[in-house]
Amino acid sequence: MTAPQRTFPPAPQPPQQLQPGRPAPQEDAPPRKPRRFGRLLALLLVLLMAGGGIALWRARNPAPSPIPVGPVADRPVELTALEVTAVAPRALTETVRLSGSVSPMEQSAVKAEVAARLAEVSVREGQAVRRGDVLARFDTVELTARLNEKQANLEGARAQLVLAEKTLTKNRTLNRSNIVSDTSLDQAESSFGFQRAQVDALAAQVELARKALRDAVVLSPIDGMVATRSVNPGENLAVNAAMFTVVDLSRVEVEATVPAEQVARLAVGQTASLRVEGFGEREFAGSVARINPMARAGSRAIPVYVTIDNRDGALRGGMFASGEVLVAQAAGAIAVPPVAVRHDEQGDFVLAIADGHTVRRPVTRVALWARGDLVQVEGLAPGDRVVTGNLPGLTAGRSVSMTGT
Repeated sequence: MTAPQRTFPPAPQPPQQLQPGRPAPQEDAPPRKPRRFGRLLALLLVLLMAGGGIALWRARNPAPSPIPVGPVADRPVELTALEVTAVAPRALTETVRLSGSVSPMEQSAVKAEVAARLAEVSVREGQAVRRGDVLARFDTVELTARLNEKQANLEGARAQLVLAEKTLTKNRTLNRSNIVSDTSLDQAESSFGFQRAQVDALAAQVELARKALRDAVVLSPIDGMVATRSVNPGENLAVNAAMFTVVDLSRVEVEATVPAEQVARLAVGQTASLRVEGFGEREFAGSVARINPMARAGSRAIPVYVTIDNRDGALRGGMFASGEVLVAQAAGAIAVPPVAVRHDEQGDFVLAIADGHTVRRPVTRVALWARGDLVQVEGLAPGDRVVTGNLPGLTAGRSVSMTGT
């Protein structure tokens, strides 16, 4: 048998001393809350902090408002006059820019044809001359004496030729009678041939002397103006010495340079419009005459030659000209800015305005003009009002209203 357990009463606790201002402790205090309550409180605080962060983020980054429905959706979209264009047929042109210097198409360098003393100079720089006008004269005393000498030599050679011919005729007759040997006949024939060659040579010298006498008078080879004068009276000139430069300004050309990537668009015969320094807004019409097959050394520019009709003589050599060459054109075309042409799964289209609403109008791209600033399209009629502003959010079917003029 086990002995019964004994129980003892709890030991008496000393009385607690009360502090002033504090209530007396309850006799029967409830037991402490478990530690799990503290964990739940901490978790609740974390959730509250997370919710506050999400609310702050949404406040700084508001979500896009939904598309309004009902009466709000029918509110007209206000468009300004700058965002809408009424299309109309127009002439479209495409050009290539060029620039260069003006130079005469025809110019002639006059040189001395004889070696003699210059007796007279009749013209100065800037003077207009016609073809055949006298520019200068050489002293002809020595030239005339040389001509007379050559003519005298020619007459003597002709007399010797007559004698050689008679001798040859006699030797042929005597040779047939066996009086003169064949050797004597051969000598007579050789003498006759030599004298005939002498006559021909002296006759050529006479012609050269006559030409020198004619060249003593220097004439203008073309119609034009004297650009340079390099001689003065009294100078002794040698053959081929430079004397004058005569230029014809009735037709001039501009030797322009064009970037290599633009030359493929040029062709001989295309029209050009050029402006020359010193003439203000005046434009000179020209045409492409030639295109150089090679680029200039050290650059990617290719020379292009544009001819200009200069009958009034307004242009001078060395002036600087710039302008454009017309490479393409279209008459009665309809074009809109590239931003007006939109694209979806059905193809290209524009938004037109009809009866106060935007309407989808299908179009077909034809070509780009003005270096990409305009798109030629088909599918629009003259007078159609097209949205040309950058409004990507505007769709077909929306009601619109115009503001401004």
